[in-house]
Amino acid sequence: MHFSSSARLRGVIDSAFIRRFVREARRRRSDLERGRPADSLTLQQLLDLHGGATMPVLLIVLALVTTIPVAGAGMLFSLAIMVWAWRWLRRRETLQGLERLDFIQIAPRAASRCLRWLAWMYLFARRWLRPRWAPLFASRLRGFWSLWVALMALIIFLPIPFGNLFPAVSLLMLGLGLLTRDGLMLVFSLLLGLAGLTALILAGGWIWHWVVDFWLSVVR
Repeated sequence: MHFSSSARLRGVIDSAFIRRFVREARRRRSDLERGRPADSLTLQQLLDLHGGATMPVLLIVLALVTTIPVAGAGMLFSLAIMVWAWRWLRRRETLQGLERLDFIQIAPRAASRCLRWLAWMYLFARRWLRPRWAPLFASRLRGFWSLWVALMALIIFLPIPFGNLFPAVSLLMLGLGLLTRDGLMLVFSLLLGLAGLTALILAGGWIWHWVVDFWLSVVR
């Protein structure tokens, strides 16, 4: 799998780059509305639309796919995200074997939504994100961010209804932050991920309390 320079890709998040995703989303939606045969979307096709993959782009795409209702996609791609975290920690800008995940097809309607979300995210990045808070990208913090990505991937892996939403969006923010070198997005990633983790812990405590109360009422 070919990887482009992060700096080069960051520099082409312009109107033409964003329109590429908008145009493809509209084409697919038009096919659906007119009853034409609409193609599914694969991971490689998503990466090809970027003109080449970088590690930040790969994280964005993997996190986005985990939010799409495709059976088994969340668990499989969360494992790929864990591998991403390991590769990131080891400074290996590659993810060999990723092409094997291309057997997962994103349905045409979901594919159109996915492309629109990418267009919106890159439009947001172009308008609002910029290099800042450089200390958050220091080499000594690379292990921390790798661990954070692995933790979010673990939560996505767990079969919790809607439990993947907060960690997936957290990883999307992290990917955008890495792509644009905007440390503020890294902070937002942490805050959102911690909020989701807190919500899961509270929900788990409530469910456990309910199960215990129910069991005690049965045995009495």
